[in-house]
This record gives sequence, C-alpha cells and structure tokens, in this order.
Amino acid sequence: MSFRTRYRDALAFKDYDVEESVDRRFHRPLAAAVTALALSTPVTPNQITVSSLTAGWIGSFCLYQSFFGTLFDEVALGPIPVDSLLLVLAGFFLFASVILDCADGQLARARGGGSRVGRILDGVVDALVLLPAYVLIGLGILEHFGSIWFGVAVVAGITTWIRTIVYDNVKVQFQALTSTTADASSGVETRDEVLKDLDQARESGSMLERFLLRVYLGFLTVKDRLAGDPSALEPKLPTEEEAAAYRRKYRGTMRQAALLGLGTHMLFVYTSVALAAIDLRALLVAQAILAFAFTPLLIVVLIRSRTM
Repeated sequence: MSFRTRYRDALAFKDYDVEESVDRRFHRPLAAAVTALALSTPVTPNQITVSSLTAGWIGSFCLYQSFFGTLFDEVALGPIPVDSLLLVLAGFFLFASVILDCADGQLARARGGGSRVGRILDGVVDALVLLPAYVLIGLGILEHFGSIWFGVAVVAGITTWIRTIVYDNVKVQFQALTSTTADASSGVETRDEVLKDLDQARESGSMLERFLLRVYLGFLTVKDRLAGDPSALEPKLPTEEEAAAYRRKYRGTMRQAALLGLGTHMLFVYTSVALAAIDLRALLVAQAILAFAFTPLLIVVLIRSRTM
C-alpha cells in the first residue's frame, strides 16, 4: 500500500459534525502523515499516545527553563537570547504533542479500531499535557506582568477545562443519538462494558490497563449515582429516521460546541508561546481571548445543549 493511500485512509473522519474545525483543517492532515508512516511500522497507538505526553512535557520543561530555570544561563547563542529560543522550542513541542494526540486515534482506526483503554489513556495524557503548560504560563505571566494578568490567566485556565468538558459531553450525546450501529454509539458506555474489559485485562492485560480501567469504572460509578435513573444511561440505538432528524435539529449546536474543544485551545497555547519569543505580551492576548471571547460562546452552548 502506497504512502498516498495510507495517508488518505488515515485522514478519514468519523463524523464531520463533531470534529473541531482546527483539527479537521490543520491538525489531522498533519497527523495523517505521521499515521501513514506509522502504519508501516510496529508502532502502536498507545506508544504514539505516550510520545504525545513526552513531547508535551518537554514543551513544559522548556517553558519552565525560559521563565525560571538556570540550566541554560551559561549557553551563548550569539544574538539569539536563550529564553527566546526556549519559548520557540516550547511552542514546537506543545504543537508536536497535539499532532501526536491526533495521530494515535487515527492509527487505531486505521488498524481496525481502538480499545477502551486507549481512549482512557488518551484522555489522561491530554490532562497531563495541558495542566503543567497552563500552570507554567500562568506563573510566567505572574512573574512578568503581575497579579491582574495572572487573574486573567486563572480565569482562562478554569474556563478552558469547563469548555473542553462541555464539548466532550455534547459530542457524546450527539454521537449516541445520531449513530445507528452499536460500535458508532460507543460514546455512551456502561459499567458492564467496562467490567468485561477489566475481566479480560485481569487475564491477559498489563498492570497499566487494569489500573486505568479501575479508575474509569470508579468514574462511571459516580456518574451513575449522580444520574439517578440507571435506565437512562443505557445506550439506545435510534432508527435511521430518528438519527437524521436529530442531526438536522442539533447540528448547529454541535458545530458551536466543536469550537470549545481541546484542539482549538491548544492552538492558542502553542501559538502564543512561540510568539512570546518575539513579544511576551502574546501570552496576554491569548489568555484574554480564552478568558473573555470564548466564555459567551460557552454560555450559548450550555443553553442550547439543555434541550438535546
């Protein structure tokens, strides 16, 4: 199979309506090239996920060294300030983390579908990449611009977590009620499904798989108790007519929610970090946009999604 064929297959989208625009137009086309290369190797989706985490942490390390570190103080690069170079590297590695985060799912689908453990690991890695980067950006802003702008960064960070959670919840709901096959509607998961995977992991899985499944099982248990009516959590496949009607009615809400996803936020993060090498105020612009421009959209999506 040629590289072009592998690339085209890797670029296939599961559902246009739930994809973030920045992912569909920018991140995923680049990630498809990584996937096309990986398909001819024994590299696994979970290894790509761990590579995403590694790249993200290297980016955070560069951020720390630029703002607070002394490791490279004695390094001389002629007219280029070391702190500026570190910010460029931080932006690059955070960008690379996003591309690899897209590539792991593409590789899993290209090889016949991913596992629940893979999806859980992917979510954990997203948090482990975003959290230290945001904390370091906030502390860097506090160091250079004072407490008022630090407050803006705190608001941006908190609302970012809220927005990504809202996007994920709306996406799961939309996929569950527009999918007419059991595999496609797997966004709605039950404890029984996770227990089956845990039983298999006890027999042939790794310690990491068992740990992730137990954590996820605990999350579902809490979610079930908060939901109240267990029957409401059971996935019910809609008919073709019901799925088409639901998609027509709520496509606009879903497309608005897709602007709240992680890929969109990470675009602002890695771009502003790289531009900060030229002017640190780029960080302030990005945080102000995330704190204030995206919050009204969040409110609109929360209101519109209540009827979904």
